[in-house]
Amino acid sequence: MHYRRRRIHGSHLCGKLLSETLHTVLAVDVYNDKIKHLLEPDSLHWVGRIQFHWINIKNDSRLEGLIKCSDLKLCTDKV
Repeated sequence: MHYRRRRIHGSHLCGKLLSETLHTVLAVDVYNDKIKHLLEPDSLHWVGRIQFHWINIKNDSRLEGLIKCSDLKLCTDKV
């Protein structure tokens, strides 16, 4: 499933998924500043359910492999 909408905040969705479900999150971006609070605290109940990959989504061949292993793709870039 692809979902593209300009006003979605991926960091808010990641936090909601982690706190209210048992889903795992694979986050991909050039910076982690918006989800750093989700990555740092080792004492939170979602430890081990979030991964962050520093990838320039515009031109990195590793992105295709990450997309293939995902169930939901959320594109939050401005198009």
